[in-house]
Amino acid sequence: TADIYELTRDGECIVFDRHLGTFAKIVKDNENQISEPMRFLTFRAPTNNDSAVSKEWRMAGYDRSTVKVYETSIQEIDGVIEIHSRFSIASPSKQPFLRLQAVWKVDLEGTIYLSLDGNFDKVFPYLPRFGLGLKLPNDKTDVTYYGYGPYESYSDKHRASWVDRFDTTVDDMFEDYVFPQENGSHYDCEYVELNNSRYGIVVSAENAFSFNASYYTQEELEKKTHNYELTESDSVVFCVDYALNGIGSNS
Repeated sequence: TADIYELTRDGECIVFDRHLGTFAKIVKDNENQISEPMRFLTFRAPTNNDSAVSKEWRMAGYDRSTVKVYETSIQEIDGVIEIHSRFSIASPSKQPFLRLQAVWKVDLEGTIYLSLDGNFDKVFPYLPRFGLGLKLPNDKTDVTYYGYGPYESYSDKHRASWVDRFDTTVDDMFEDYVFPQENGSHYDCEYVELNNSRYGIVVSAENAFSFNASYYTQEELEKKTHNYELTESDSVVFCVDYALNGIGSNS
C-alpha cells in the first residue's frame, strides 16, 4: 500500500513503514523477529549525575521526540532493494533538532544495511544518545558480543572492563541500582547477537557502537524511583547506539 513497502521472498517478509521511516516487521517462517517497529532513540534514563542536565533534556523534549518523514522512495539495483528516506526528529511544538537522510538496503540474504547522514541543530543541548531501538520477542535472551565487557561500560567508564568476545544473557546484563537509571550498556562494540533456540538478530558496524539489552524501557527506568517498583516489558528492549553520552557528572 501507500503506507508501507513490503518485501517478500521464500516465506520471509520485511515491512518498511513509510510514516515511521523504519522497519515495522521482519518475518521469518511466520515468526516476527521484532515485536514493535524500530524507532530512533534520542533519550536515555538519567543517572544520578545527570540531575542538572536532564532538566535541559526534558525542556528540549528529547524524552518525547517523534519522527516526521518528508519523502521516501524505493528502487532495486542488482537484486538489492534500496529505500531512501528524508525525515526529521523533533518534540511537539518545537523545531526539529535533527534533520536526517537514510539509505536502507536489503540484500537477497535479508541483511539490512543502514547509512545515515544528518545535521543537529546546536541551539539545543547535546543529545543523551543517538541510536536505534528494537523490541524483540522475550525469548531472545542469549547475548554474544565483541566489545568492552563483562561489566557495564561507557565512554567514560570502562577501565574495569576489557575488549573480548563475551557470552551472557539479558538477565545478567542488568545492573540493579536502587534508584533506577541508565545501566547495562556495553561500549566500543563491533558485533552483537541476540538469540533464541531458533533465530538471532545480529548487529555489526564499521565504527564501534554501544548496545544495551534489557527487560526495561527507558521510560520505565525514568519513571520509577525504586528498583522494586520496576515492571518488566513483554519484550527484550534492544538499543544500538551510534553514540551514547558518558555517565560522569554532566559528561
